[in-house]
Amino acid sequence: MEPWLQALRALRRRPAYSLTTILVLALGIGAAATLFSVVDTVLLRPLPYPHADRLVLVLEANPAKHANASLVAPGRLEDWNRMSEAFVPRGITGEYGENDTDTSGAQPERLSGLRVAPGFFQVMETAPVLGRTFTPDEERSVPGPSPVVISYAFWTRRFARSPAALGRQLVLAGTPYTVVGVMPQSFGSALDVWLPARTPDFLLRQRDARFFTGIGRLRPGVTIAQAQADLARVQAQLGRRYPSTDAGWSAQVTDLKDYTVGKSSATIWTVFAAVLVLLLLAIANIAGLTLAELQNRERELAVRSAIGASRAQVVATVLRETVWLATLGALAGGGLAWMGVKTIAGLAPGTIPRMGELQFDPRGWLFAVAISALAALGFGLGPALAATRPGLAAHLASLNAGAPGGRRRLQRGLVVGQLALTVLLLASAGLLLRSYYNLEHVGAGFDAEHVFTFHVGAAWNEDRAQVGALQTSLLDKLRALPGVEAAGFTNFLPASNATLQYQIRLQGTAGGHAGTYSVGERSITAGYLESLKVPLVAGAACPALPPNSDKSQKALVNQSFVDTFLHGQHVVGRSFSFAQDASGSEGEIVGVVGDVRENSLAVPPAPFLYSCLHAGNWPDPEYVVRTAGDPGATMAALRGVVASVAPGRAVFGLNRLGTVVNASLEQPRLDARFLSLFAGFALLLAAVGLYSLISLLVAARRREMGVRLALGARPAQVAALVLASTGRLLAAGALAGLLLTWAADRLLQSVLFGVQPLDAATLAAALAALTLAAAFATWLPSRRAAATDPLTAMRTD
Repeated sequence: MEPWLQALRALRRRPAYSLTTILVLALGIGAAATLFSVVDTVLLRPLPYPHADRLVLVLEANPAKHANASLVAPGRLEDWNRMSEAFVPRGITGEYGENDTDTSGAQPERLSGLRVAPGFFQVMETAPVLGRTFTPDEERSVPGPSPVVISYAFWTRRFARSPAALGRQLVLAGTPYTVVGVMPQSFGSALDVWLPARTPDFLLRQRDARFFTGIGRLRPGVTIAQAQADLARVQAQLGRRYPSTDAGWSAQVTDLKDYTVGKSSATIWTVFAAVLVLLLLAIANIAGLTLAELQNRERELAVRSAIGASRAQVVATVLRETVWLATLGALAGGGLAWMGVKTIAGLAPGTIPRMGELQFDPRGWLFAVAISALAALGFGLGPALAATRPGLAAHLASLNAGAPGGRRRLQRGLVVGQLALTVLLLASAGLLLRSYYNLEHVGAGFDAEHVFTFHVGAAWNEDRAQVGALQTSLLDKLRALPGVEAAGFTNFLPASNATLQYQIRLQGTAGGHAGTYSVGERSITAGYLESLKVPLVAGAACPALPPNSDKSQKALVNQSFVDTFLHGQHVVGRSFSFAQDASGSEGEIVGVVGDVRENSLAVPPAPFLYSCLHAGNWPDPEYVVRTAGDPGATMAALRGVVASVAPGRAVFGLNRLGTVVNASLEQPRLDARFLSLFAGFALLLAAVGLYSLISLLVAARRREMGVRLALGARPAQVAALVLASTGRLLAAGALAGLLLTWAADRLLQSVLFGVQPLDAATLAAALAALTLAAAFATWLPSRRAAATDPLTAMRTD
């Protein structure tokens, strides 16, 4: 034990080296282990359901249409369950979102929920932690009490995990629902309740009513491709049986985990790659520090050998110190990783999928520790062996003569590698920052300044005439408030990536498929476009909110619709109809509006139809209100206005529109912040590595510099020699970094907006930042070289 304590005391005598090594190693291990936990949870680990690899997403598909995938009609779910062979019996179910206001508590509370088709919990094969799920009778449209299954989070929040929650009632949209079960914590962690869909018989016969997201469980051994072919066979049969609604339609089967993770996978892999680069930088930096430290100790190690210590004893002395550093760095890195996982889980639950499952994964920590320990031992063992090599007397003589001790190719290579990886991270961070800036300043087509939005609780099964009267009265009162310039509502806010896709037929055209066009759809009222300052290009806006009994249908289209489908032809006054509407009822295009980025700020405007809503047609809309100045006062008065119109109605989602839109940028904002943090740390590591190498080179060439000064060289010329060494390293590292950035082109392209991966301005900024850091790291060693005393430097000890 005594040799280990001696090694620890030796490290305490060199605090700068020891603390720097431990800190660098801890940060590298902590970052790598944290992101490994995220990658494992989100991308690698199966979904938290039994036999999750057999769960698939099932959608309808029509390759002849512009929009390939579509939601599933409830009647088609029944047909697929009856006729398919690739799925377990009754192995296809469905879900759709439905948020309801619960009025059973002291205050109305908005709950996030799903309506689920029969067999949902059986397909997921997940048992509740308390109570039960729905019985077959409860899943169908039958009289009697309505059941509800609640989430673990809601059970904790509302009932403090009490078993007495079973049998309690929630009042959703005025209907009592009895709590019958509680699902596990990992099951639907972002939800509050599950309700049976109870699709009525008439809706089962509406084969064009597509609103379910289908989920299926494959039979053991069946592949996704086989399931796709099986449902294509079933749809071909249904197409012959129901030619008006099913002909030309097929099915799309994809892995459920891929659907759940979605676009986050590219972001997570990008950040994880950056963290691995950071770990490599940390290891390279430790290697440089260790090489420099052992170079300074070569005389000490050589003397130990000269006075009788064996080569094995000298090497063991160095390795014990290295093991201490690796152990302390690993423990500190584990603590940082544990805190990092907790922080990410708390900061990004709605931005990154599956964050409710995130936990610290010891495997990621062990992986990072193993790589770092092996590297640290390797870089400790190599110099120790070199310092105790045979030919000791000649080696001591060379040390006393002040010889430079070789070109230190290994350390130069490590520093060049650090510089190259730093260029990659700096360039990537710069590109993501520019991408985020572009998204923030993109021409969205609307003005969110001085606008706020909110919801008023109303359910789809309420009396539509009463809901319509509420909406009309509420808009009238809002418009009468001081400072309010416009008010209206819509089914979905812009840039929300919540678009309904429809096929419409336009009178007097032959484009598309027999005059049929695929368009996105928004349902709006008078005052909505004015609230967002969306320009009216031609025609008229929506009329004042007509009653639900009014059967006339008016709509507007955007400029992209005119440019894409009609090539500038006149569209105002033309009749249109929805292709899926079997009644063939027609509406009228009354106006053309400017383009709005409805899907996402990162997606260019697409052809859109803006249907003019009737009062009560969309019970739970997004209200938007524009004020002349700051909307704070109007927002504060809103609850009183709603209470005067509809006492007891819950007001929720009250927020400034700019805040809501900015929330859609949370993912690119996180990408830019994470990578900028890593790039900054990489720049610091590169500067430390460069400083250690240049300091070592200056010490090794001290006698040479003394001779130069004695022969008449100016101090500035000596400093220039040091800067030239830095310049050569910087040029090599910059070139290698540019090559790495070029190689990462495809990965970067998937997460950028409005900027190319090899953008010259961004690359130039990255190189300028690295040059500045290199100059700062070289400044002190160059000053030390210029201030060398010739007599002292040339004196032989």
